[in-house]
Amino acid sequence: MRDVLVVSHSCFAPVAPSLAVAGFDPAAAGLPRKSLKTMTREVQLGVASVLACTRATPGWEAVPPERRGLFVGASPQQGDVEDLAAAIEAAGPVPDLGAFAARGEPLVPPLWLVKGLSNNVLGYASALLDFRGDNGNWCDGRLGGVVALANAVHAVAEGRVDLAVAGGADVLVGADAIFGRACGEGSAFFALVPAGPGAPDGWRIRAGVPRAPGRQLGEVELGAAAVPVALAAAIAGGRAFEGFGLRLDPPVAR
Repeated sequence: MRDVLVVSHSCFAPVAPSLAVAGFDPAAAGLPRKSLKTMTREVQLGVASVLACTRATPGWEAVPPERRGLFVGASPQQGDVEDLAAAIEAAGPVPDLGAFAARGEPLVPPLWLVKGLSNNVLGYASALLDFRGDNGNWCDGRLGGVVALANAVHAVAEGRVDLAVAGGADVLVGADAIFGRACGEGSAFFALVPAGPGAPDGWRIRAGVPRAPGRQLGEVELGAAAVPVALAAAIAGGRAFEGFGLRLDPPVAR
């Protein structure tokens, strides 16, 4: 087992009092315009974050595609809320499956199911960046981002990949009644490489048994992005992070 370095990261997170990521432009972030109509907001944030992370990683293209791994945390299948708004409204003020089937279902956009697949961040980003190595997608809400990071750390430490990009993305804006707290959106991803001779000095990350964060992690619910965003905040603040089966240590002072 080898130590694992964080060589770059990217983060899209809401800034209070807003619950949304301000000024996010998927086309400006490098997403193909022809693909946007089949991407939900969550997928756009996630793929944009993966692209930004690789752009900040010098020499990543030199790693053979079969040795590049992508590990993603997400939420279960979900389309954009506005895609179902007309169908839900047509079903009446009181939820009624019969009315939904008769009047609402025909109003559901044909692309709704395709847009909301939980592994779309993994699929789109892998295709755009030619990542063909060990990979995984975990649609476990809060736990998803933690498990993705833990699996990426182990994949690098065990020598299964030479570069792993890992993190989570989620959009839960409007789901306050479900979670019983303010809900927002966010995405954060990290580029990981093995530590060793010639490796740059930097942040080191270790992983044990992943554990889902409780409500104590931040005031805004970010789902699968919660722990990745918290790790990005720790790096930005120059402080260590330990919890939920992960440990992040700053560069050693020399």
